[in-house]
Amino acid sequence: MKMNKITTVAILWLSAVQMGFSQWSTVCGTGNGFVTNFEVYDDELYATGFFTSLCGSPQNHLAKFDGTSWSAVGTGHPTAGHQLKVIDNDLYFVAYQPAIDSNWVYQWNGTGMDKVGEGVYLTTAVTGFSQTANLYGLLKYGGNIIACGEFDRVGTKTISGIMQWDGTEWNGLGSGLSGSLGGAPVMYPHDMCTFGNDLIVGGNFLQAGGITVNGIARWNGTQWQSLGDGFDGTVYGVCEFNGELYATGGFSASGTTSLKNIAKWDGSAWVDPGFHMYYQNPGYYSFGHTLKVMNGKLYVAGGFDRVEMGPTTRQCQAIFTYDGTGIDTLSGGVAGKEIEGIAWYDGELYAGGGMNNSNSFIAKYSNTVGLESLENIQLTVRPNPSVDGTFLLNSGERINKIVVVNNLGQLIQTVEPNEKEYQLKLTENGWYHIVISLETKVIHQSVSVIR
Repeated sequence: MKMNKITTVAILWLSAVQMGFSQWSTVCGTGNGFVTNFEVYDDELYATGFFTSLCGSPQNHLAKFDGTSWSAVGTGHPTAGHQLKVIDNDLYFVAYQPAIDSNWVYQWNGTGMDKVGEGVYLTTAVTGFSQTANLYGLLKYGGNIIACGEFDRVGTKTISGIMQWDGTEWNGLGSGLSGSLGGAPVMYPHDMCTFGNDLIVGGNFLQAGGITVNGIARWNGTQWQSLGDGFDGTVYGVCEFNGELYATGGFSASGTTSLKNIAKWDGSAWVDPGFHMYYQNPGYYSFGHTLKVMNGKLYVAGGFDRVEMGPTTRQCQAIFTYDGTGIDTLSGGVAGKEIEGIAWYDGELYAGGGMNNSNSFIAKYSNTVGLESLENIQLTVRPNPSVDGTFLLNSGERINKIVVVNNLGQLIQTVEPNEKEYQLKLTENGWYHIVISLETKVIHQSVSVIR
């Protein structure tokens, strides 16, 4: 969860309520706090975040969904949660700690949360949102549970930023993490993954094991190592996909290599993976937050409304997938939201987030096979945006029907060209959603008229 969530987004999208062809449907549009994370446990979808009310009922920062309704998870937790993780068939949980006090890793016992070992502390804590003993991530590595967060002491032990549970006690990984990349004076270790035999951790820290790493580091079981030049901004998500390591966050470069919030490790340096995302409005904070592999695809979620791949730029709000070749915008993402929690549950994709800390949003994607990427479809829509309202549609298949809807969900026009080429004319400035029915597929595309 970012500290400066946007409150408005200069993009509107067709909602499932407005038109039946939309692929997204709202599961829960009411709640008083951002949804940060999902985990599937015991055949139910668990959620955590900043909410104390979700889908019309009290939920104390924890809730679960059985496919029909949401219910409380025991008595919940007194502070906002950040991550849920199933490890060895048990459910674990970590949360923020906004007060100057201790914090714990928790394990669900079926009726409530048990503390795991001793608590973590931050000796330089300042009451508030970020510079306190917050815990962010959990993972199993080398037979132990690994937890990372904003702390420099565990019980009476000096342990900085990352620790491992051997079933009896928490211990450090070398001298741990320290320093920050800038901004708030927090190391902010945020996410972890395994890559080969190594543990990868990303965040806002400057050093690992005393060496400069700039936000991302690898632990080989005995010592810390850097990964190239690291980044110039916070790393929020790390993940292995198709045998390659990806990182996402709020960064724009690795050394002299320009990036846009996502990168791939080529074995010696961080490189542009061939696609990236950002907000078109430079006044918004663009970031990738969550990387997750499901059903053979890399899912990317965060705060953005554009995805670029090669020469193609597409409007895409907060979530998309990458299959190793092309991008699927999942019908353009979710209107006016940022997404951090994603999960595959009961055969469908669920996405959770909101607009800021004070509201909740959960939706599901009804066609999780996804629309084919435009690179793999013989269809072009040019120019986009258009300065005169004229768009030329070219397809390798006959265009049977075109439906145009404006950003209010109002039907603008329907045409049936029955040709492979058609010139579409829109008279008013604005953003439009067009549904193009070809012979073998239906394609959703956004266009805009900017005079």
